[in-house]
Amino acid sequence: MPLYFVIGIPVTLWILLRFTLPAGPYEMDHGHGSAKGTFFPLLILYQAFFYILAGLALFGAHWNWQYNDNLWPSLFLCVAALYALLFNGFVLFFYEGYLTTKYPGPTRPGVSSYTISRYALVLSLGFSSVGLFVAGAAWVALLAAGVGK
Repeated sequence: MPLYFVIGIPVTLWILLRFTLPAGPYEMDHGHGSAKGTFFPLLILYQAFFYILAGLALFGAHWNWQYNDNLWPSLFLCVAALYALLFNGFVLFFYEGYLTTKYPGPTRPGVSSYTISRYALVLSLGFSSVGLFVAGAAWVALLAAGVGK
């Protein structure tokens, strides 16, 4: 049952976000005119946050497996780390694609390639990663306190 939960969260979130958010087009760089590169400082913060989350999740999964010998919280934390790394990879990939289509040359701006499906994928991976990390960490904490044994 927890395996369905782990896989079902991002899929359900993607479907929900894909069909409830406005159609777009979405811009990654903010500002008027040619505001090339304004998303880059946010990208650095997102990547730092999700790399730290992935590292903490893997550490927690290892610690739980070493001391509590329980599979499911470790699985939650490992999948949270995987989703965090996927979030980082997709955000970087989509931003690179966005930059090449939005700013094809020095004379005219292009069209944004950041679609509703891509936005929903990034949001669903980010929320799933944080949610699974919180759930797994709480489960490990309860097991360490002797509540769920």
